[in-house]
Amino acid sequence: MPNILSRPVVQARYGSYTACALVGCHSVSLAWNIDDHEDRSSLLGFAIRRSRLDEELNLHDMRWLEGQKRFPGLENENYGLNIPSYKAPFQRFRWNDYSVKPNQIYRFEIFPVTGQPNDIIMNPPIVMDFRTFMNSAGPLQIYTNRGVTSALAYYDLFKDKHPSEIPDGSAYRWLSRELKESAQNFIEQSEPGDEIHIAIYEFHDDAIANALSLASAKGVVIKVVYHAPDPNQGTMKKSLAIIQQNHLDSICIPRTKTKISHNKFMVLLRNQKPIQVWTGSANFSEAAFHFQTNFSVVITNEHVANLYEQYFKLLAMDLPRGRKNKSSEYIQDQIDKILSEYKTNHIERKENLYFSPIRSKEIVDVAVELIRNAKSAILLSSPFGMDKAIISAIGENSKDILEYGLANATATKKVAGLNKKNTRFFTPTRLETYLGRRWDAKMFGSHKIHAKSLIIDPWSTSPKVMFGSANFSEPSCKENDENMLLFENDPRLAAIMATEFLRMFDHYKSRWFINNFFAEDNQQNRYLAENGDWSNIYFRANANSHKYRDRLVFCGK
Repeated sequence: MPNILSRPVVQARYGSYTACALVGCHSVSLAWNIDDHEDRSSLLGFAIRRSRLDEELNLHDMRWLEGQKRFPGLENENYGLNIPSYKAPFQRFRWNDYSVKPNQIYRFEIFPVTGQPNDIIMNPPIVMDFRTFMNSAGPLQIYTNRGVTSALAYYDLFKDKHPSEIPDGSAYRWLSRELKESAQNFIEQSEPGDEIHIAIYEFHDDAIANALSLASAKGVVIKVVYHAPDPNQGTMKKSLAIIQQNHLDSICIPRTKTKISHNKFMVLLRNQKPIQVWTGSANFSEAAFHFQTNFSVVITNEHVANLYEQYFKLLAMDLPRGRKNKSSEYIQDQIDKILSEYKTNHIERKENLYFSPIRSKEIVDVAVELIRNAKSAILLSSPFGMDKAIISAIGENSKDILEYGLANATATKKVAGLNKKNTRFFTPTRLETYLGRRWDAKMFGSHKIHAKSLIIDPWSTSPKVMFGSANFSEPSCKENDENMLLFENDPRLAAIMATEFLRMFDHYKSRWFINNFFAEDNQQNRYLAENGDWSNIYFRANANSHKYRDRLVFCGK
């Protein structure tokens, strides 16, 4: 019996058609293509059938993927909101499935559909079998939340209710999707005599505070450095309230001599040796775990853990940023020292670490270099805009590079000029009604995009992923307490992070498109084309559209 292992990129061919899957844990990006010389005049689109396979490769849960657009004349047939793709094929060259489960085997069959709308021909499919990844496998665990309530899926499950109004906690669990649980589990795994050292910007979550209290009670030594430069700031006041309510005053250290103590990490020490790190973009708050896009990683690597522990000790000393050439007791100089030693002693390393504050814009400079050296695709989540050097690098890049980005509405003006040719940036927007019905639930919380990540060439064998707490800005480098990691040549990490980025990118892209181009009244472009003309834009290299390169890049070319 063949053993189907998890692979980040899966490719297949049948005749003149090819397909490619970028495989994550909870999301899969599917793409397909037809050879350039083939006649597409009768190509009506593609139908997709998904099945789950057990370990003996028996088929289960076979179903057709569905969409909303249909051929003229089918709108009155009793298909409901969604129509199966074998009746209304997808007229595009990629589709994402966000309903897969981790560590499951799936078969996707992609059928080219030809003929006429009233006489459809289902041609032999391109078939791909693959296993999705596990979040928690190996020395690098990866957790990503759903991070959005303004979605049809949330509305269908919970209507417009705030998650706190759902008595069994299911709405919170659905939104967190193990992100919050990863932080709780990191704390709860500790044993008597262990130590947990934490640096956190927003310490606003009672459940995390309670987990720390319980760990302390069983003999775990806890230390928490929290953001506290301004006693009148709301963030500090809320953190202090949680600390006091949970009687954690004796283990918490205010970080006062900084602009923003923006870290979100924990270090686990056993027998006084750092062994594991939890880090990412998520604060300890309701919004971070549930209402914003966020992620965490758990890294089991003594060298990485030791470096984070050295950094934590500097934060706990509450050293000032400092002025150049004045003293070696400034945190900028101390960070530079530990990072220099790490780079010298660990030349053969898979990851690079960056801590702030330092005297240079190293995080920005590294991001610029990654963008300039991209071969096919850049996926950037930069919530609050980005440094001008990064904007320039994106604008100056080869036109063959796909550049897709997400930012918050507050950064709309900063990214507006980037939207041309193969570059597309979107900000959060809500689709209140569509197709004659209520669509998205309410938006809860603020700053919907919060993940800070840069993913380069995720379909390649040598992708790069940069992520952490920093906002790709000069203050993040020189003024704030921040941490970032750069992983090179880790296709699993790249595929998981990329498929989750694409989930939110397509979510907000579709809402922007519908809100800008569809009115409530009936329009012709709501219907599927009745011949192959829909595909022409995907094959025009000189068109002012991203669809040509999108087709090729998502197929791994």
